[in-house]
Amino acid sequence: MEAAEALAVVVRALRRRKGFTQENLITIDRSYWGRIERGEVNITIDVLIRLAAIMEVEPASLILMATSLQSNEPFAEGLKRISKQLSKIKKESVDQEIELMARAGKLPPGRPVRSDAAQKAAEANRLSGAGVSVSKIAESLGLSKTTVRRYLQTTTPERP
Repeated sequence: MEAAEALAVVVRALRRRKGFTQENLITIDRSYWGRIERGEVNITIDVLIRLAAIMEVEPASLILMATSLQSNEPFAEGLKRISKQLSKIKKESVDQEIELMARAGKLPPGRPVRSDAAQKAAEANRLSGAGVSVSKIAESLGLSKTTVRRYLQTTTPERP
């Protein structure tokens, strides 16, 4: 069973248990709702959150039920597995890292800057000034040639 099909079963069962018809659920287009319940679409996280709100459950519960159904696992076993993972996340302080990142706001695009980037850029510039090729600089600093070229572009002063 595909993930979309498993979610379809869960959503349909919850909707029926709540006594809703597709017509009652006006926050999501009826034809789209039908496609969700038939497992014909992969929904976005935003739609998942809206579905969960309509069904009065946590989005994580929808995912847990769908993945448990997909793997033929009882919901209680899936819940135990998730509880262990959450404990591990807490133990490794990943939750604190996530909170710090969220408080910091929107993350800059791309990879984080390496802590030794300034030193490597300076060394690349020095070696380039000494006539060392980009390939040799990259090899000696453990960087890609593209990174060395970028360092040289951003650290070499423009000439008039």
